[in-house]
Amino acid sequence: MGTTMHQQDLDLARSAFAGDERAWRTIYEDTCQPLFNLLCFQTGDRDTARDLLQDTYLKALRHLGDFRGDGPLLAWLRGIAMRLALDWRRGLGRRLRQLVSLQHDLGDLDPAAPDQSNAQTADLSVTGRTFQAALRRLSPQQRACLVLHELEDLPFADVARAVGCAEATARVHHHRAMQRMREMLAYPADAMGGQQA
Repeated sequence: MGTTMHQQDLDLARSAFAGDERAWRTIYEDTCQPLFNLLCFQTGDRDTARDLLQDTYLKALRHLGDFRGDGPLLAWLRGIAMRLALDWRRGLGRRLRQLVSLQHDLGDLDPAAPDQSNAQTADLSVTGRTFQAALRRLSPQQRACLVLHELEDLPFADVARAVGCAEATARVHHHRAMQRMREMLAYPADAMGGQQA
């Protein structure tokens, strides 16, 4: 391979992997903003994006020796960031599914029954109500795209057909729904009614 931009990236990565702090600082300064923008778009949350950005660099630092210079270093780092963002989204999806299951199970509970009046049952009821209230705050399109993709595991092409929109639009509805659910589920159940759609 001749002296190309990729070769320069390879040399930089090798230096950083060998412990050259200046090389690592150069990598960070050149890639921080585009990676942060990517993670903000994927998560819809700047704090989460910052956490994932830190995780991206920690993982990259451990695996810089695997970079072969076949493409730009930024593209290699984007791959790491995207995998971490997808893992985060799957984790959020699992939590949503657990809350849906919990909310479904709580539907048969009788709050007045003596054996269901303990603190644990009360906590579970609050969790179920919180999720239900948050789900209701979504627009119909957002709710449909969230449920069909995260809970029914439908690909976005099928979600789009079911909702009656373009696939790109379904992805936008889903992204906004995930962002709003994450925001709203951070609120206590008694504050949920004050959130605006």
